[in-house]
Order: sequence, then structure tokens, then C-alpha cells
Amino acid sequence: METQNNEPKPRLKVAFFGTSDRSIPILEALKANFELVLCVTKNDVKFGRHQTLKETEVKKWAKENNIKFITVSSLKGSELEKVIEQLNGSKVDFGLVADFSFIIPLPLIELFHGHFINIHFSLLPKYRGASPVQHAILNDDEVTGITFHLLEKKLDSGDILHQIGYKIAGNETSGALYNILFTLAAENVADVVNEFEQGLLTLRPQDEEKATFTYSPTNPQSTFIFKEDARIDWKDSPEQVERAVRAFNPWPIAWTTLGELEKNQKLASDKLILRENLDKNLKVKIFGSKINEDKKLEITDIQPEGRSKMTWEAFQNGYIKSTDEEPKGLKERIIKRS
Repeated sequence: METQNNEPKPRLKVAFFGTSDRSIPILEALKANFELVLCVTKNDVKFGRHQTLKETEVKKWAKENNIKFITVSSLKGSELEKVIEQLNGSKVDFGLVADFSFIIPLPLIELFHGHFINIHFSLLPKYRGASPVQHAILNDDEVTGITFHLLEKKLDSGDILHQIGYKIAGNETSGALYNILFTLAAENVADVVNEFEQGLLTLRPQDEEKATFTYSPTNPQSTFIFKEDARIDWKDSPEQVERAVRAFNPWPIAWTTLGELEKNQKLASDKLILRENLDKNLKVKIFGSKINEDKKLEITDIQPEGRSKMTWEAFQNGYIKSTDEEPKGLKERIIKRS
């Protein structure tokens, strides 16, 4: 766009707040269409058995593209002051949040004077909170989507700028579905921001009576997912278990114990009898499953604690007695009778 003097109009300055590696397409879109002056992301975290420090993908990308960045462990106290000071010095026009690790506090929201946009991965006001995609899968929703909305003090409650729906196929993991929605967001973010800044969008207040929230069954006050939430409840139907396996992949991964696996009746396999001397409290993660024609659950990929991920067939060979194995002592009894 050019001014009347045929001089290029200065590009809008944007600050980005995010953590996930899925944010990279959005960052690329911001860099291509605006002046990306600052990335705010989470501090390096300890990772793996050796607890080595790992950078967020947002920080890596910012370093590779010579974009100024700040890492924080919270948005409180001196760390919040550091971010505000940096933003004031950069003369930012608008802010954008996508899958950030912290709730944006009111002083930071007010700094943008109504030009602070969040990308939320549901069709608000449904599924406000930190785990909308997981809940869409768990609840067998047919449609999900993304919402561009303004930030307010109340969680995910701001006026809606734009929404895009997406029909769920019914076989996606939460990781795969998040990737699809992040791509949709990246493809549309420049148009949404430009139209908003030009006053071309009609803001739509959310209907509070229709608001629902994501939640943790084991930590009801939180909208995040916890490891304990991914423990399979074998009282659920096979279909519910299959959805849980997809919803909790790639994190924290659905899990159960050897003992629970042995005694449940939801699996397509014949009754499972564990080999001797196995710890029935041993945790096993279930990475993949499907429902067969008989409406039974077929596990496809599984990982016993302390072992590598394996196929269900490999797991059976190592942990389950085969139906033709003779019970211990049977051969001796036969010999004595003869």
C-alpha cells in the first residue's frame, strides 16, 4: 500500500506471544505482512533424562530470523515490567497471542488500547480455556474451528473479529487437529488483522449464556490437561476410550496399567492373561487404537513403562500368555498319571 506521495505506507508493528512449535506458520505470516518487532515466549525448560535445557521453537525461530525476543517464566512482577518496557520502546501497533503458556494480565492488555488479538482454537464461546481441541475430540464434536477475538481480563471472552469452522473427520489426534487449525490461522491472520485495523470488521460480542469451558477432571479449577487426566477409565465405552487415545496424543498420552488391561472386557483381543512375575501396576501408554466391526477396541501401538513403543502384536508376544501355552505343572501331572 502506498500513500498519496507514492511513498510506501509504514507496515504495522506487531508483537507476538506464543510458545508452541505450531506457531511457526503464524510467525512466517506475520513477518511477511507486518513488521514483527518482538516475540515473547517461555523460558528454556529442562527436557529428557539428562534434564538438558531446551528452547521453545518460537525462540529458535526468532533467533534465526533476527527478531528481538524476550523469554519469561511468568507475566508477573519484574518480568511483566520487562515486557512492558520493551513494548513501549518498540511502539507496537498491535499484539497477537497464539497458544501462549501464560494468561495475559490486564496491564498488558490495556497497553495495546484494544488492539490485542488472541487466536483461540474453538468456535467461541464454546470451549473457553486451554484445551479446546482435546475436548472437541473427547466429546465427539463434528465441527470445530478457530476464533480471532480481542483480549479482555476475563478468559477468552472478548469480542469476536472472525471465525472459521472446520469439519472434524473423526480420526484425528489432537496434535493433527491442532496442526490443521494453526495452518488455517496462518492463512487468514494477515487479512483479519488488516481488516480490523482498517475498521472493516464488525465486532461481535460473545453470548455468555452459551459459554462452556475446558476443564481437568483431576484438577477441576484448571482448564489445562494433566497427566492423570489421561488415565483410561475402562468403565467408558470402547468409542469413548478410542477418542481419549486420540485426544491425549501427543501429550500426555492415554495410559493404563497392566492389571487394568488384563481384566477389562472392552478389547477385541481374547481374554488377556499376563505372563508370570509381571508387575500389574506397571504403567502402559496407548498411542493408537481403533474400533473394529464388532464395536470392540483394537489397540495398535503401546508402550510399557521403561520400554520402547511397540505394536500390539509385539506387546502380546512379550507380556501375554498365548492360548496354547500349557499351565504350569500340567506336563508333570500328565507324566505322573501315566
